[in-house]
Order: sequence, then structure tokens, then C-alpha cells
Amino acid sequence: MSESGDELTLLWAHSGEWLGVAFIVDPTSRSVAPPEAFIQAVTDLTYLDIPATLVREYARSDAAVAWVIAQFLNDRLWLAVREILLYAHGDLRSRIAHRLVELALHQPPGAPLIATITQDELAKAVGAARPSVARILADLKREGHIRSVRGGLLIARPSELVEPGQGGAA
Repeated sequence: MSESGDELTLLWAHSGEWLGVAFIVDPTSRSVAPPEAFIQAVTDLTYLDIPATLVREYARSDAAVAWVIAQFLNDRLWLAVREILLYAHGDLRSRIAHRLVELALHQPPGAPLIATITQDELAKAVGAARPSVARILADLKREGHIRSVRGGLLIARPSELVEPGQGGAA
């Protein structure tokens, strides 16, 4: 969150994912995030709170635990690189499309691809104003890529939605 109150979502965590793992490697906040960064639950959740000191102790004494942590951090690094590239080279439409598909893919197997997110949440997630997001969503609906359904937005054609070259600049 900026001093002016603008928010940007850096990560949407889903079932089974770790939060705060960077504190295991470096417990100081200097290398992790500025003090204005925080974790916020947007749905009901159940979580397991394992003290970082305990995980750090296991990682130092068990190479298998350390390797799992290294793999996780590697995955997060590449996700961060992908996000940076999307913001640096992608237009608003592509940022919206990728975020919708990312959210929809976390539905249970066999369930319809529904991104459960409001326009306000989506605007924050892609770093844009709500009217701009609403305009692009209307375009995506008109083109048949998405449909409004109870509980969110149904992704009708996910592969077309995120293919390079689909859609124009915003």
C-alpha cells in the first residue's frame, strides 16, 4: 500500500500454499518487504501456523526439508519474474485476462472455471482503476471470453483469453 492509499496485490495464495516462507530464510524484514506490505485474507480460511524458528531448525538439520524450501522459493521467484514481465510488457487487458484465468484454475477438478472476484478486487489485483477494468470486462464479455455467473466470472475460452496477441492495448 502506498502512502496515498493505493493498493497493489502482489500474490493470491491458494489452498496448500505457504505464506511468509521468506522469513524462514531471513527473519528480518529488510530483504522481504517494506513495512507497508501485508497479508490479508479475502475469504474464510483455515491455516496451520508453524513458527519460522522451528522450520528453520528443521531446514538446517535436514537436507530434504531445506530442498523443499529451496524449490518453493525458486517457484515463487519465477512467479514474481512472470508478474514483473506481465506488468512491464503486458497491457491492462492481458493483466486482467491472466489474473482471471489464474483465479479460475484454482477451482476443484471438473468444476467450471469461475474466477470469484469483484471488480474492485480485480482492479486492485491488476493495479488499475475500476472503470478501466469494467470497460475491459465488458469487451471480454462481448467477445465471448467470459460470462457473469452466480459467484463470479465464468471463463468460457481460457486458452484464447491468455494467448499472446489477443486483444489490444488499454
